[in-house]
Amino acid sequence: CGACVYQCPFGAITDRSSIVQIIKELKNPEKHVYAIVAPAIAVQFDNAKIGQVVTGIKQLGFYQVIEAALGADMIAYKESAEWAEKGFLTTSCCPAFVKYIKVRYPQLVDKISHNPSPMIALGKFLKSQDDKAVVVFVGPCTAKKREAIEDPNGSVDYVLTIEELQAAISAKGIDVASLEG
Repeated sequence: CGACVYQCPFGAITDRSSIVQIIKELKNPEKHVYAIVAPAIAVQFDNAKIGQVVTGIKQLGFYQVIEAALGADMIAYKESAEWAEKGFLTTSCCPAFVKYIKVRYPQLVDKISHNPSPMIALGKFLKSQDDKAVVVFVGPCTAKKREAIEDPNGSVDYVLTIEELQAAISAKGIDVASLEG
């Protein structure tokens, strides 16, 4: 959630933003910049419905907005087979949870799903379908930034927190509550 960045009394935890690089990508007519949005986005904008938020994201210049739940459906199908094989399985959806298991419960590492997270799976799918694709994940969790960086396939190019998205929308003067859904 990024609260650790703001709460650390020593300033030892930082968060890097890719907002400038994303804006450059959005201005490039040779690119199709996709926004994969986490379900949490539906409740992050005061007085706006999700359709209005999607319109606002498109007004920023995104080529298409896709719900991360599509990636979750793709992974759930694969995880069901893995779960049947192992009998016990933890998710790979949350990078903070995966790191927690690796650090605090190393005996359970073999129980972490071998499937990628929905974010990674959907990014990989989009890039397989569109050679002009630039994939941006939008969600509340800063841990997704590290997950994208550590993905050896480069399935997701950038991660924006919802706060960063709100800042970009505000900077462009978009009032999402007044948009068509």
